[in-house]
Amino acid sequence: MSEFSASYHLKTDNQQIVVDLIRGSNNEGYVFPEKNGWVTFVVKGEAFNIDESIISLNPSVLIHYIYAEDHGWDLRIFNKSEIAFEYGCNWTEEIQIEKSHFDLYFLNELIISQGNSTDGIESLFDIDEDIFDLDEPPAFLIAQKLGLTYYEWLSEDYIDLSDLAENILIVD
Repeated sequence: MSEFSASYHLKTDNQQIVVDLIRGSNNEGYVFPEKNGWVTFVVKGEAFNIDESIISLNPSVLIHYIYAEDHGWDLRIFNKSEIAFEYGCNWTEEIQIEKSHFDLYFLNELIISQGNSTDGIESLFDIDEDIFDLDEPPAFLIAQKLGLTYYEWLSEDYIDLSDLAENILIVD
């Protein structure tokens, strides 16, 4: 089975801010505990589209992360309601890369704030056929450098309510 992950990550140490964001945007979802200054959340519904109501109410830096193992990956970073970074890579048939708002300075600042090196970052976005020979996909390496903890196999489809940890909040 191929991985299809889609999640949001808000730069905050407060789960309640994310709960309020989800409720204020008239959505439902799941809020994970804070790790490394990020609160991860999943919104019910169309996972691979960005929910504009979430973006319009975004109080901080917000990442929308998508990884589809056999198809590609996307990374969008918003500073409040403004797009600060946008990248997409699709390899369903042939490799296609879109760097519509490719602000490496902004991305590097987020990585440095986690205490991680930015060496070689740009090369992770210039993917070629060798991507399939890597131990870890560039999407995972970027997520790790950003300090994201919850990103693998994470979408509404993968959440098992009977197996949710006590510290994951359900917003309905």
